[in-house]
Amino acid sequence: VTLYGFRDDNNFWVITRTEAAESKYQNSTEAGKLQPVRHGDIVRLMHWKTFRRLHSHDERPPVTTNDYQNEVTGYGWEGFKGDSNDHWRVQIMEGDASVPGSRDQLMAIHSKFRLVHVGRRCALFSNRRKLPKWAHEQVEVTCMQSAKVPKTLWRIETNIHADIPAGAPLAEYRRPGLVAKVLEATAVMWRVNNGLTKSHPYESRPHTWPWLRRGMAFWGADNRAIYLLGTAPVWWLSLVSVLLFGVLQVVLFLRSCRGFNDRLMGARERYADSVGFLVVGWVLHWIPFFLMGRQLFLHHYLPALWLAILAFSATLDLLTRRMRRRIRHVIMGILLLVVVRTYFQYSHLAYGTPWTRQGCQRSKLLGTWDYDCKRYVDLDAAPTVLAAPIPAETSHIDPPPAQNFDPLEHENKLNEPAPRIDHDKLNSDADKAHEAMVKAATTVDKNNAAPDANNAAGAAGAAGEPNAQNHHEDEEPVIGDDAHHEAVAQTTAPPLF
Repeated sequence: VTLYGFRDDNNFWVITRTEAAESKYQNSTEAGKLQPVRHGDIVRLMHWKTFRRLHSHDERPPVTTNDYQNEVTGYGWEGFKGDSNDHWRVQIMEGDASVPGSRDQLMAIHSKFRLVHVGRRCALFSNRRKLPKWAHEQVEVTCMQSAKVPKTLWRIETNIHADIPAGAPLAEYRRPGLVAKVLEATAVMWRVNNGLTKSHPYESRPHTWPWLRRGMAFWGADNRAIYLLGTAPVWWLSLVSVLLFGVLQVVLFLRSCRGFNDRLMGARERYADSVGFLVVGWVLHWIPFFLMGRQLFLHHYLPALWLAILAFSATLDLLTRRMRRRIRHVIMGILLLVVVRTYFQYSHLAYGTPWTRQGCQRSKLLGTWDYDCKRYVDLDAAPTVLAAPIPAETSHIDPPPAQNFDPLEHENKLNEPAPRIDHDKLNSDADKAHEAMVKAATTVDKNNAAPDANNAAGAAGAAGEPNAQNHHEDEEPVIGDDAHHEAVAQTTAPPLF
């Protein structure tokens, strides 16, 4: 038995009486009539599609192996009467105050109830713990002894029966207001995010985000990579503006305590209102991440970064307000050029375009920036030219023609998977080479044979001259090992293969 987050036909259960109650009402006129389920009633639940009953016994669950939790299964088949381990007591814990009777009588949506196993005295329980892949990672359901009430509350959403009167009142969820929706959504987001606790090689903590300690790798192949890294001048200047605001506020507060009334050339109120508002927003978007136990990444800092950039813009405007217009334009132009140059310098990481190893290494302003520069082409490395294969049965070898060397293409070839070795072709090539050696040795032996007739005859016989009894005229000559060595020893110059 598992929990599933979507509606389908497998979510329906039929509430039936126990065996004793069914035998009691068997001959009664009220046997087929609907009866309400009240607080304290003992019932059985049968899955309407598989006819299996909700069952629990003294066995440990597949994932949660605590001795105070029992396994919950679907047991039985169609026509099976079941046993006492299918009995559950209904305990209605909460009801809707606007619906009379929902606290004493089980009603859809309005009543929150517990199912307590009669024999094991454990309550039907779920803690959002997922089962393995063989159970499609659905949520485990157990029967827990002394369980906390909020973890064992259940609610009926749909109630279907042919005998329900047509004019029966319909139960509906209470529509929450705006505040209730915001609180519920916030609680759900907080719970889901805190559940993401697995480690990641590129995760980072909030205190490293403002000064851009490291980025986050997304993809890499051959001479390309995509790596999330902010524009360093923008990040650092925005951080300086936020820190400057905090330091100035502390200094101005201490000076005001000593009787000084600094006006900052008439811009103190404007500075506190504009930059102060943005700094407060930056704090509210950054500090809550310190309370989260989930895995965090650099992109979680982006909402706070926008506010910090606006704070830097407002600070720069106030600092340069009394300067001449030309000087202000020069300052703005220098900052713009620095930002644009930095953008193009690191665009290789943003768009995954080819780069060089030297340019990648020069771009690491901090040693903690961990994008891989070894995947890029090294311009200082000497090009390696592979030797051309030597053809067989040739007497002259020409030097290979000069070729233009492309480092990027060579790097891509080195990263290609190794070709599959065709052993049959290798063996065939070896046989052909052996036959070529045999032919060359036989030819040299015939041209340089000694005048000794016996040796010549022996060499000719070993070389496999045609024999009417053993060979056909069109068969290849074959020599033995001894004769081959003898023939090679008699040559005056080694043959070229």
